[in-house]
Amino acid sequence: MEITLRKATTQDSKKILEWRNEPTTIPWMGATRALSFDEHQKWFINSLTDPNCLFLIIQADGEPIGQIRYHHNSDLITDAAKVSINITEKMHGKGIASIAFRKGSEMVRSLQFSDNIFAYVRPDNHGSIKAMAKAGFIYGDIVKIHDYDHLIMTDFMIN
Repeated sequence: MEITLRKATTQDSKKILEWRNEPTTIPWMGATRALSFDEHQKWFINSLTDPNCLFLIIQADGEPIGQIRYHHNSDLITDAAKVSINITEKMHGKGIASIAFRKGSEMVRSLQFSDNIFAYVRPDNHGSIKAMAKAGFIYGDIVKIHDYDHLIMTDFMIN
């Protein structure tokens, strides 16, 4: 299976909402409920047009199966892009996320979007932690975000 990344387009909106509202995805989201099309569309257009966001579609053999986003963030870690990923439930457990993290990091740097990448991952999200570690991310501190503990994972050393 060949895993590739491409920039998201407006035509991807409906599929991204479907992936986001899958029952196995909802518990890991900030809003732990299904989103309406209108809620999603507002977020999607804002993300797609935000110059501080690199929004990519993950494809397996040319078929869209998920999304990975990089967003410049200035809350806890400055001069870094925060990564978020969501892969459709039917493709979980196939090692795709670690490939997407590696390829995404390469793309972020080749486009000069950011030199450093980090993520906030809930400690009980074992799949994401494993995928990120396999892609070369390292463990950092635990921080509280939206009443949940999150592990900071980076692909760089925090000084």
